[in-house]
Amino acid sequence: MGVLRVVLVALAILDMLASPRPGTAAVYSGWELVPTLILPVLAPILLQVLLLDALMGRVMMSSAKGAERARYRRIMVVNLVVGAALVLWWLPYFLKLFAR
Repeated sequence: MGVLRVVLVALAILDMLASPRPGTAAVYSGWELVPTLILPVLAPILLQVLLLDALMGRVMMSSAKGAERARYRRIMVVNLVVGAALVLWWLPYFLKLFAR
């Protein structure tokens, strides 16, 4: 998959694992700032980058053949699966946030 793609997927997984519970109050100082403010902001950004990489994988797949085509298909599937997991993981948090 390549180093940058692996780092992107790893960041998305870390973003999901360190997410705060829905309804957690934002903290504006100290290390608590990271899970309550920075990680929720990173989730939509990571989703957009995953979707863009899946799109680029599809574009590259259209002109590839054989093993290279299978590689781009695998990249596209991994990006879409991780993106869907990211959305489903963060959905309760954002629904609770916007229901206020």
